[in-house]
Amino acid sequence: MKSKSLFNKFFKKKGLDKYASLAVFSDSITVIYESGREWITDEVSISTAGEWAGAIKSLLERHHLEGCALRLVLGHGLYQSMLIEKPELPREEYPTALPFLVKDLVNESPLELVADGFPAPLKDRLQVFVTNRKQVEQLIEICSDAGCELLSITAEEVAWGQLTAATLSQLVLHRRHNANLQLTAFKQQEMCFQRQLRGFSVPLLAEQAVGDQLDGTQSHNLQLDSLALELQRSLDFLSSQLRDAPITQLLISCDDDNDSALAAELSQRLSVAVAAVAPSHPALSSNGARIAWAALSEAEDSGINFFSDVLKPQTQWLALQNVVLAWTLTALLMGTMAGWYSWNNYQQQQQLAAEKSRLASKKSELDRAKAALTKHVPSPLKVELAGNLEHHLAAKQATLKAIEMHDDSLKVGYAGMLQQLSDAASGDISINRIRVTGKLLDLEGLARSPDSVPSWLQAFKNYPGLSDRRFQLMSLGRNKQNIVTFKLLAERGSEQENKS
Repeated sequence: MKSKSLFNKFFKKKGLDKYASLAVFSDSITVIYESGREWITDEVSISTAGEWAGAIKSLLERHHLEGCALRLVLGHGLYQSMLIEKPELPREEYPTALPFLVKDLVNESPLELVADGFPAPLKDRLQVFVTNRKQVEQLIEICSDAGCELLSITAEEVAWGQLTAATLSQLVLHRRHNANLQLTAFKQQEMCFQRQLRGFSVPLLAEQAVGDQLDGTQSHNLQLDSLALELQRSLDFLSSQLRDAPITQLLISCDDDNDSALAAELSQRLSVAVAAVAPSHPALSSNGARIAWAALSEAEDSGINFFSDVLKPQTQWLALQNVVLAWTLTALLMGTMAGWYSWNNYQQQQQLAAEKSRLASKKSELDRAKAALTKHVPSPLKVELAGNLEHHLAAKQATLKAIEMHDDSLKVGYAGMLQQLSDAASGDISINRIRVTGKLLDLEGLARSPDSVPSWLQAFKNYPGLSDRRFQLMSLGRNKQNIVTFKLLAERGSEQENKS
């Protein structure tokens, strides 16, 4: 691994605005990523796994994908798949437990394997995929050296499910360049069946010379008949297994063949519909590009992932570089804090000196005030005189209050008020009793009707001696002769009530 800058390692921000996918095969590596609204794909041929690092680095640098988020998909032949009895284990324990559960089915030690799986749709069993641990670690190291964040590592046969319909059961016939034909079935995009078809010459629709046209046509038809027979056997088997969701379509995706023409030939020989895989973009013309695109489109919690937590790079906090960096940061932090405290202490000392100066000034003012106060002590004679004046003033105020409370109406009598009451007399009112106390006027008498009393009171506003009279209670009743009686009680304040 190339050495990296210490500060770059700890402080660089990874740009994860780009996502790319790499399809790793035994003879080539294909990259795909989206730029704007276009899908960009590229491929580099290799001969051995030792060329992976150079090929991947070349592709990433050529398309400026250093530091992007990466998804990897392993091609057929770089992993093994098998069905085992479903263990009673939680999903998160599969990566650590499955290598030991399949140790009798593979030739490698469990410690040399990386595994993952999912429940098989056909039977109550577990579909397991295993690959070599060193192979996966090599790919992880290559991605780390390129500054990329590795998200997942899946398998080709699982990724093909992204090219099928989400609600149907479909069978996919696929082949990548000179490899053997592969047959994979999916139930709602989840792999449920796979097999390899051997003994067929490729391409399946090979063109023949003019002289050999008759023999070539016969050979061509025989090969397609044989292929259709193998496909029909698989379809019959799947029909017995997928009774709730039978296979409704065969998809064709074979490199170096005309998929549409091959689909037309097979549709004449099979009982199900046959169609060519329709890629979402013209750039997905090869199976390598389609597989890489499928891995990039796959949801994180679906399928399999060889990149388990145990394989993710662990930060070595006690490494020499980390220790040196930690001490450097600590020294820098302590120096910064020491400088800040020194400056803060200097500021506090300046404030303390200023406060001491103000305190001394205030103490001087206080001493001068105390000296002046001692010169203004009052004499006993002045204190006694001030007390006598206060008692005299209180007596005068009590006299004035008594005069204010004296009722002026007592000085002039009630003749004027009684004269005005006579002038306000009404033929509907007969007064039997008049009680006058100061400004209080109570009336009792007889009325022709209940409405006569309010009408009579309305007339009081025309007479100065009556207009200021206020009544707080008016009561109406009838005597034994059924004549209306009334009683008017004047409004009384608290002091007047105490007097009365």
